[in-house]
Amino acid sequence: MKAAVLYGEKDIKVQDIPEPVCEPHGVIIKVKLCGVCGSDLHVYKRDEGKGTIFGHEFSGDIVEVGSAVQGITPGTRVTAVGFSPCGKCYWCQKGKSHRCSDMALLGYQLPGAMAEYVHVPFAALGRNVFPLPEELTYEDGASVEPLSISYFSINRAQPKEDEVVAVIGLGVIGLYSIQVLKAMGVAKVLTSGRRPSRLDAAKNCGADLVIDAAKEDAAKIIMEATGNLGVNTVIECAGKQETFDQSVAIARGGGKVMLVGVYEEPLKWDPISVLAKNLTLIGCLGGNFPSAIELLKSGKAKAKGMITHFFPLEEAPQAFKAQLQDPQAIKIMIKP
Repeated sequence: MKAAVLYGEKDIKVQDIPEPVCEPHGVIIKVKLCGVCGSDLHVYKRDEGKGTIFGHEFSGDIVEVGSAVQGITPGTRVTAVGFSPCGKCYWCQKGKSHRCSDMALLGYQLPGAMAEYVHVPFAALGRNVFPLPEELTYEDGASVEPLSISYFSINRAQPKEDEVVAVIGLGVIGLYSIQVLKAMGVAKVLTSGRRPSRLDAAKNCGADLVIDAAKEDAAKIIMEATGNLGVNTVIECAGKQETFDQSVAIARGGGKVMLVGVYEEPLKWDPISVLAKNLTLIGCLGGNFPSAIELLKSGKAKAKGMITHFFPLEEAPQAFKAQLQDPQAIKIMIKP
């Protein structure tokens, strides 16, 4: 089968590899669509991870089911999350393998879905394999994973309807965060980003204020918009030193800063600002697939408008370059 394989820094080649073998506890999925994730780009830009087959945002059809798997049948349209716990660490020994300290993840340590077929180990219906309702398209299905991250992060913040929330960074996670906040009834959502296409998308997602951080002082404008009180909660999705500093600056006393973006470099920060305002910093790493599927099914969240480009698998190298460089790109999908 064809697969997109990482060979080195910004070097992806499409080549023939053996089709995956279905293990007794696994399933094989024929991939219909797979998204290029910002986390993929972090690895793609570095000279490491040779041999990686990316792809953890995907949808497809079940074509083979392992002998030990129950409740999953061939032909079912699904999205899935793949992981393989080590079975040896403290958490695995305690029966909490979802907290495994040496987890192998689909699209990184395990071959991902930027291929014609993908094997999902330890397949369990409703746990890591999720049927797509008939209302959802394959595009929706491949969008469940990033939306699930936004939902998980917002849900950890527990925003109230009368609060003011800022979303900093308007990649797809930031944009879905706006949609989730509005679905939860949050009255005022202030946002900041850089690319014009993403600023327009933020408006379409329902943001009440959209700031072009490439041209304007986002912190100053947000403080002015809140009567210099600041916001109750910041959803920091950019993962940059500048945006972390902005997040601390614009959070009001007793507020929360949700750390959602992936930081490529260690932060330098002065804890005094956090201490002085009694802020709470909350790390966010997780997802909620059932809730994301329900949001898409109900129409309260929409993948349409987030997906800007489609590339055939043979053009995976161009897809990664576009996701990294094209100012019009929001979410790029690869179609095997």
